[in-house]
This record gives sequence, C-alpha cells and structure tokens, in this order.
Amino acid sequence: MATTPLTPIVYGKGLTTAWVDIYTVPAGKGGVGIDAVVLNNYTATKQSFSIRLVQVGAATELNEIITDVTIRSFDNNLAQAIIGQALVTGGKIQAKASANDSINIQITATVIDS
Repeated sequence: MATTPLTPIVYGKGLTTAWVDIYTVPAGKGGVGIDAVVLNNYTATKQSFSIRLVQVGAATELNEIITDVTIRSFDNNLAQAIIGQALVTGGKIQAKASANDSINIQITATVIDS
C-alpha cells in the first residue's frame, strides 16, 4: 500500500455558517491521515469554528471533533484535535464558522492509495 505524505487536500476554502463538506476521501483511495490544519480568521472581530469527521452514514453531533472554538481577530488556530485522525474511503470532513466570509481553512494529509 503506497502513501503520498503532505498532500494539500483542502486549500483556499472559506467557511460558512452552515455545515458543509469540505473534503471527501475519493473512491480508489484507502483513506487519509490528517497531518496539518490551519484555520485563519481574517476579520477584525473574533469568530468561532466547528469541525466534524464523518466516517460513514449521516453526520450528527457524535461526529463533532471541535465545537465552537474561538479565533481572535486576525489570528489562526491549528485545530490540534484533528491532527493524526484518519478517514476511510468516502469519509468526510465537515466544517462551519460563526459568520460567513470570516474563516478560511487549509488541510494537509497523507493520502493512502488502495
């Protein structure tokens, strides 16, 4: 089984106030392991974000890994709670922010080939 480390899987993605799929492990891949994450608040007011990792089925609060963590104005957060987590084929990363046009997210992962 081959792997490709340090692969950008989410980049330049702005969050909204609704849960949205920001990444789905594609068919033909064995999964991904999350190496690095950064969320950046590019506004002059504090904002918060939440993240869910959904392996299979419908998303619920039981998939929520990070809930309403605040980022100060013009600051960032490294989302340590999802570093080292893995997703299977078809697994999804979902995220939302407290305000539209306020937080962007970048994720780097090790992609596992099937």
